Amino acid sequence: MAEDPGSDENKAWLARALIAAGRVDEALPLLETSVAGDSLLARQLLGDALLGDFGSVADPPRAVDVLRPAAEAGFALAQLSLGSAHDRGLGVVEDDAAAADWYRRSAEQGVARAQANLGYLHHGGSGVPLDYAEAMRWYGLAAAQDDIVGIYGIGQLYEFGQGVEQDYARAAAQFQIGADRGDAWSLNDLGYLYDVGYGVPADASLAAHYYQLAADQGYALAQANLAQLYVAGRGVPQDHGRALELNRLAHEQGEISGTLGLANAYLYGEGVTADYETARDYAQLAADAGNASGQTTLGYIYSEGFGVARDFELALDYFERAASQNDQYGIERAAELRAELACSLAAASYFEAGFEANGVTDLGQINPESAVPACLEAVRLDGASPENKTWLARALVADGRAMEALPYLESAVSADWAPGMVLLADLLQFGRGVPADPAQALELYHQASGRGFAPAEYGLGLSYRYGYGQPVDLAKARHWLQRASDIGMGLANDELYALDELVLIPQIGPQRAGPRR
Repeated sequence: MAEDPGSDENKAWLARALIAAGRVDEALPLLETSVAGDSLLARQLLGDALLGDFGSVADPPRAVDVLRPAAEAGFALAQLSLGSAHDRGLGVVEDDAAAADWYRRSAEQGVARAQANLGYLHHGGSGVPLDYAEAMRWYGLAAAQDDIVGIYGIGQLYEFGQGVEQDYARAAAQFQIGADRGDAWSLNDLGYLYDVGYGVPADASLAAHYYQLAADQGYALAQANLAQLYVAGRGVPQDHGRALELNRLAHEQGEISGTLGLANAYLYGEGVTADYETARDYAQLAADAGNASGQTTLGYIYSEGFGVARDFELALDYFERAASQNDQYGIERAAELRAELACSLAAASYFEAGFEANGVTDLGQINPESAVPACLEAVRLDGASPENKTWLARALVADGRAMEALPYLESAVSADWAPGMVLLADLLQFGRGVPADPAQALELYHQASGRGFAPAEYGLGLSYRYGYGQPVDLAKARHWLQRASDIGMGLANDELYALDELVLIPQIGPQRAGPRR
């Protein structure tokens, strides 16, 4: 500056120093003057300021106008900023292809963040072909320059096994690097790995620690994940009020996990007075956003009639939407509800995969007077269907006619129908209307297991936990209950946490972020 204080380039460099010192207001007039003199650096800095990057008043359309000449002149940092504007739809229509073009021009000049962002676009197939190998290449180039987004992106690829063999330990190592530098995304994903015990020892306290650090930065996903720990009392004291606060913060940022957390809080009266209408409103928001858990929650509300008239057709619609996303609970509930409708079980309501905590179907909610004739007709029309026979058996058991149900259940077992096996096992385990035979019940549970029908694994877990048909074996109980939980049976979670002397589990699990820019 001393040699040529009037130089536009020198003014731009001075402005850059002022911005670094937090003196943005002093820098802006210098940048305006330097842009008039067509300083490329000034254009990049002023463009970033107008995008709102420095806390100044944003003017995205003008930012794009200021940045474009510098980007077209080949100034790499301006190309990065212009790519970001297209990526985020700031001042221009969101255009991933244009973003990728500008990122690539900048990345090829060695700008680390442009390399990471280009990797991100390949990671998600946005504006460029989905290509995990190319994503890894660009992430790697950025990470080699210590770019935190590149480091995190590599962790994501290993976490999900995208283009590489899934390696949670390697993912955890990447996230640890970012976490040590305070990166909110890395902190959240590292917390998730400790939450579920993937690649690191399960440690709810450490999970809460990392979630909290990310949540303190306002990261919505971490706020929602931390809320679930407070709901469950895992790693932190159970505090539904704190969970409600965190879920609300996450929801206000558009995080669907927070929205669903609020739905559950109002549905079950956790931290707030139960309010079915409000619960339904939040669940509707989550469902409309395509969230499978939101869809199953809404299906549950309509199947139970919480604050609304029971509507099995609408409930089935929401369960099927979740099932189309391969949501296991949605799959099970849709199948159950279709069967209920097929047999005209108008009086039946909620079944936790068909069973209650004691392993016996919630048959008290079936109206045998209507169900038995309807299911007899269904069996008459489709005598080969083990599903119809199982539902008829349920109706007969509900009517106190368990012995009459046996031939239908035995036929369903012969047809290798897991729900029939499990219902028969439930009856035999406790001798409910039939001679008790816990050993045969155990055999049936084993026969039905491994087919994606969670009550089979759940029945095995209870058998080993309480010593039904064999001595108590808590290790095997945990194994089978965990498998039932993994398939999506909520009751298994209650039993698992009871083994650990814990309480109610969260209605939704921790969530992982997708690749981010």
